Amino acid sequence: MLERELTWKADGVTLRGAVALSSRGGRLPLVVLCHGIPSGVPVTGEPGYEVLARRLAEEGCAACYFNFRGTGLSEGDFSLGGWLSDLESLLDEAREGRSAFERCDPGRTALVGFSGGGAVSINCAARRRGLAGVVSLSSPADFSRIMTREGIKDFIAHARAIGIIRDPGFPSDEEAYYRDMLDSSPIGMVSAVSPTPLLFIHGDEDDTVPVDEARRLYEAASEPRELLIVRGGGHKLRQNAEAMDRAIAWVLELLGTG
Repeated sequence: MLERELTWKADGVTLRGAVALSSRGGRLPLVVLCHGIPSGVPVTGEPGYEVLARRLAEEGCAACYFNFRGTGLSEGDFSLGGWLSDLESLLDEAREGRSAFERCDPGRTALVGFSGGGAVSINCAARRRGLAGVVSLSSPADFSRIMTREGIKDFIAHARAIGIIRDPGFPSDEEAYYRDMLDSSPIGMVSAVSPTPLLFIHGDEDDTVPVDEARRLYEAASEPRELLIVRGGGHKLRQNAEAMDRAIAWVLELLGTG
């Protein structure tokens, strides 16, 4: 397995990540892993998305994991609209085979998104044709159900405290920032993902995003679609073996490597 560092720009913001590549020859199908909205400062020693990326690479894929703006080593300030721009620009890089994506096959690309990253993945797939599939894990259907207008000031303060909003002048308009969050709710876009296959995975003991959010997304989506409710599963499904085994097997089958 080979791993390449990845750096690119979206809206003038420098973003960073990596691509894990299988040692198999030829063009490789690509899986893009989209992390969720951080709830706190990083926990030292907690396995990151690179573990999942390397597992996918061992199965014959290229797997990209990266930091959305405002997180990790990437620049900028957190916003869901900004995250959508980040993902779209990354897929543009992959389509052109630039940099770390040189061996990747853009015609076989799948998204695997977690929580807020799942919402962004759904919105991106609704706007972009040609993706092989999307796995949405623990995604909210409607951000208005988990974030009130009255709570946005506290959210921004928390985002500053954990370092995902870094510019003291951002956001310049609190009301517009909240509207951007509501506009990023995937419930209004999920039906447009078809004919790209969708797999929703959610834990029935998720205390951050209620499991009913997954059912709402599934009901609003068009075929082809699947829903897996993980019994005893919490919010961090990348640490749940059943969820990850199902997500990986589903993606590998779609990409022709399963």
